[in-house]
This record gives sequence, C-alpha cells and structure tokens, in this order.
Amino acid sequence: MPLLTHNELNVTERTITLRRLPAAFHGLKITQISDLHFYEHTDPAFYARVTETVNAQQADLILLTGDVVHYGPHYIAMAQSFLSGLQAKAAKLAILGNHDYNDSCWGALISEMLPQAGFQLLKNERYCLEQKNERLWIAGLDDLWYGEPDLSKMLSGIPTEREVTIVMAHNPLLFDPLALAGHGQVDLVLAGHTHAGHVYIPFLGPIYRQIFRMKYRYGLFEKNGCQLHVTSGVGSAAFYLKKRKIGFPRFRFNTHPEVAVLTLSNASI
Repeated sequence: MPLLTHNELNVTERTITLRRLPAAFHGLKITQISDLHFYEHTDPAFYARVTETVNAQQADLILLTGDVVHYGPHYIAMAQSFLSGLQAKAAKLAILGNHDYNDSCWGALISEMLPQAGFQLLKNERYCLEQKNERLWIAGLDDLWYGEPDLSKMLSGIPTEREVTIVMAHNPLLFDPLALAGHGQVDLVLAGHTHAGHVYIPFLGPIYRQIFRMKYRYGLFEKNGCQLHVTSGVGSAAFYLKKRKIGFPRFRFNTHPEVAVLTLSNASI
C-alpha cells in the first residue's frame, strides 16, 4: 500500500441516519467534494478520473464545500471546466473556503464562475429541495477565517424544529456553534478544510494538527443531536510561497483524496 497517496482516489460511502428525515428523502444520495485546490501542479488526468467517479454516482445533489483554487486567479478557468462537467439529478451547490478568499480579489471571480459552471453559491443562504410536498434545506455558511459567517442570516426562513437542515461549512471548527444553533435546527454539517491531516504518520498522527487546529480531522462526529461529516477532500496542494507565487508539488502522505458519497436514511422507514 503506497504511503504517497495523492493519486489514490477513494470513494467513501456512508449512510447517515437523520431522525427527522421525511420519507420523501429517504435514500437521497449526496456526493460531497471539497478542497479542489487548482494550481500550477494540478494534474488534468487525475481530475478527469474525479469527474468520471463523481458522475458514476448519479447523485441527487453535488455539494462542494470550499477551496476551489489553491491561490491566484489564473486557475479559475481550469476549475470551471472541471466543475461544468459534474452532473447531479437535482442541484449542484457550493460554498467558498479560505483559499477562495486569499488576497480577496479572486473570491469575487470564483463567485462569478460558480454559476457559470452550474453551481449555486450559498453565502449565508439556503436552498430548498422539494419532493412529494416535503422539504429539505441545504444551507451554506461563509468561511470562518476570511468570510463573514452569519448563522442567523443563514437559518432565517427555515421552519425551526420542523424541517431537516443540512449545513455546508468549509471549516469544521464551525460545527460546535452550529450544533448549538437554533435549538436543534441543524441536523447535519458537511465540512472539509483539514485534508484528513494531509500528512499522517502512523503512531504520531497528522503533523498538520497545529496548523489546521484539527479538533475534527476526518469522518463522522455527533454533538447535541447534530452530526458532522468531514471529508478528506480531492486536491493535494499544500503550502505555497505567496510572494513568489510558487506552489509546492502535489503530495499527500497516508491520507487519501476522496469523493464522499452520503446516503440519507430515516431508520424508522
């Protein structure tokens, strides 16, 4: 099993049980992708595999949880070409991550690009999916570090304690306030950002722990009746020399890029 894992794409399938999930959404399939990090070392062949893998899932929703580009506006067109090729039955929704805001100017450019690629950007906003007279809410929270996350604005208009709400939040550190928000209004949070540690050394753990402040590194968590899913993300970009605009070559060590496939379930059905 290789330890350099940046080309080892996994499909991670999980069933997530939500007690309030209406029968109309039992079996709903979500493909979550995150942390694409397009930059000068991006391998087009790898992302062609990602496109094929995502589309093979035939998901109802594709949810992109931030960090479309690693740095700079030069790679937005590359990202747009990739995102345009992704297919979902109902909707493609996205939020911005911290890298999407770096130097501020290209955050606006990415915000303009996403709709052109078929993605609806949610910035402290919500999207309502309706089936058989039932509703499911997907909300998007702005980035913790560089955006202006506003829980009240994001959740406004969603019927409290009556309808299921899934929140996209790039940084999983937002899980704690979300789990306490709205008196149980948030059922599930989807996050990325951590790359599952990016470099994970057996017995020592992720060496990026202090950098990413990884209270929630990877996988499923639960708090106050709310669940959190943290994906390891797709891209393999690490640091870059900002002033020189030079990125480190692609690498991951013992942490796999992944396409996360989440199937919603109501255990009583």
